[in-house]
Amino acid sequence: MVFPQLHRRGGIERVCWDLLEYLGPRHRTAFVGTSAPDGVPEGVRFVGVVGPSEPGPLGMYARRSRIGRSMESVGAGTTVTMGSVVPPGDVLWVPSVHRAWLEAARTVTMGPITVPARLRFAMPQHRVLLAMESQYFRRSHPRHVLCTSRREVDDLERLYGVDPGLTTVVPNPFDPQRFNPERRQRDRDAARADLGIDQGELAMMFVANELHRKGFGQIVQAMAAVGDERFSLHVVGKAGLGPYRAQIDRLHLAARVHYHGPSSDVGWPLAAADLLVLPTQYEPFGLVIVEALAAGVPVITTRLAGASEAVRPGRTGLLQDDPYDVEELAGLLEAAGRADLEAWGREAASSVEAYRRDRVMGRVEDILFS
Repeated sequence: MVFPQLHRRGGIERVCWDLLEYLGPRHRTAFVGTSAPDGVPEGVRFVGVVGPSEPGPLGMYARRSRIGRSMESVGAGTTVTMGSVVPPGDVLWVPSVHRAWLEAARTVTMGPITVPARLRFAMPQHRVLLAMESQYFRRSHPRHVLCTSRREVDDLERLYGVDPGLTTVVPNPFDPQRFNPERRQRDRDAARADLGIDQGELAMMFVANELHRKGFGQIVQAMAAVGDERFSLHVVGKAGLGPYRAQIDRLHLAARVHYHGPSSDVGWPLAAADLLVLPTQYEPFGLVIVEALAAGVPVITTRLAGASEAVRPGRTGLLQDDPYDVEELAGLLEAAGRADLEAWGREAASSVEAYRRDRVMGRVEDILFS
């Protein structure tokens, strides 16, 4: 398996970890990447690639070349690669399609700065990612392509001519040992105390390593529009709130928006949550959505997220039609504030049995070794 980094602080990285942990005891398995700060699962060999884990735009090409040389040195019978930031393997597991996101995006406003959507196509980082993505899909000859949703299958055919006959839709799975209602009940009081959540507070968790694409700006505007002092917003991820601080202050939300940084155990902040809110603007899947439901946490997200299929509106969460519509999101927050969230949470865990790690990874194993 090949990806730049292996850890549990991001959705793609957690999928990598879970597949390696599942396959390690069953097959000779290696991970090729620049770093594995938390080690590797039992039975997995780490093949380290020298060089920076997060290079600048031009350095991404050099990193991909270094990773490619390490891939060749392993001599694996089956190579699974997780996206165009690494060279293609014979099985591609596609976490997202960058060109599809840029095409779908609207104007970006962060504080005083407004960036027209089309301008991003000219930005160095996006130009490099688009070039790498085009090479990854147009010049490779995979025997199989794993997609997280039907939308990805359609985007790959439309944008890069990938044969749908090569593809299989496989959702991102959750680990039931880490995400379950029993753990949430056991850890809830301690997790809320750790995150500084007061009694009576309605804690919304926002778990993401990106802010703009995941709809952070819309959340804070919706919070201000609702005006319900019970609502607080807790951000878990590597992206700091700097670009949004002025907006948060202007909306008088500084006391109710809290940044906690990345977490290698997302089950801990979910134990403290009353809601997961992720009004994402582009999301082929969205692993944290099923992780939250598995833990018994109701979810508000958009219908654009592939994992939104797991949400039962009015029973385990609510779905937003337009991720840019702040008024619609505010209405959903108001509805959640009136709902019996404990009842929603009790039904949530049973709604995602099909996404359990053992079931999903068993399907992947059959594809890899058939």
